[in-house]
Amino acid sequence: MEQLQLLVLEDKKIGKELKQVYFNSVEDTTSIYDTETGETYADNWYYITPENAEGITLKNSYIVNYKTGDVVNYEEGKHRIVDNNLLCIKEGLVYTVDAKNRATGDSWGEAILHNFNEDDENSGWTENSLSFDGIDDGIEVPDNSDYSNGITLEMYLKLRGQTENQTGQLLMMKRTNIDNGFVILIGNENRQYQEIAIDIGGADRRFKPQSFIENNIPIYISYTFNPNTETNKGVLYINGEKVETTNLGDVQNITEAANTSIQIGSDIYKTHLGESQDNRYPFNGEIYAARVYNRPLTEQEVKYNYNNTVNN
Repeated sequence: MEQLQLLVLEDKKIGKELKQVYFNSVEDTTSIYDTETGETYADNWYYITPENAEGITLKNSYIVNYKTGDVVNYEEGKHRIVDNNLLCIKEGLVYTVDAKNRATGDSWGEAILHNFNEDDENSGWTENSLSFDGIDDGIEVPDNSDYSNGITLEMYLKLRGQTENQTGQLLMMKRTNIDNGFVILIGNENRQYQEIAIDIGGADRRFKPQSFIENNIPIYISYTFNPNTETNKGVLYINGEKVETTNLGDVQNITEAANTSIQIGSDIYKTHLGESQDNRYPFNGEIYAARVYNRPLTEQEVKYNYNNTVNN
């Protein structure tokens, strides 16, 4: 311990540097959380274990602040290591929230959570998901990305069912009106299996691949759109497997919605302008992971994301 304090005084930094963790960031960061006090050890702190003490003998692990000189004894059970090692490909990643990091609102980074109610068992955090009540819950993610080279939308979710008088359920959307942006939604055919529908560049380019979501069964949806290919520009994958292709879509129309937030689980500001301008198309179910890329992922990358996410 005296050797460690001497190193602190000499400002000889060893161990792993801790940083504030933002779960939608593409940067790998680690912090340590004190489960008793609620304190987070992040910026200016280092985590030192006996294995990485580099020349000094330690019997325990420590959390050290080289700026203030404070040394905290790391205790198993009391302290929890938190990291944002992502479960997905990072290249081209605009936004992600991962199931492994789902614990608090921090999981959604800069996103704004609307209308979640902790007193409702169908609204708010579960162990590894965010539950949407099918009434008014929704997420808003700031975004001004360039999608001119293509796009990938991914969601890992479980549909609970449809609520009374629902005409559809929104999974993810970025648009200012029905003629631009992008949308992935679940249509309502008044049956148990709900149809997936995807718009890239407006509703007149809607792709309805005859793929359906069954209630209460987790499903991983990936949709890629590559404007630089002659055919099969859009590809739908279900649970990592290619199921349908299309040429419908126009990424240039996404630019009209450039500074519009991505909305997840509800048309919070009623920008969809579909069958009814009073309908927010709220999602009724759980979301484990949601991702947006500003490029089309390859089939191998889609499989990687699927396997890595579901297995974790």
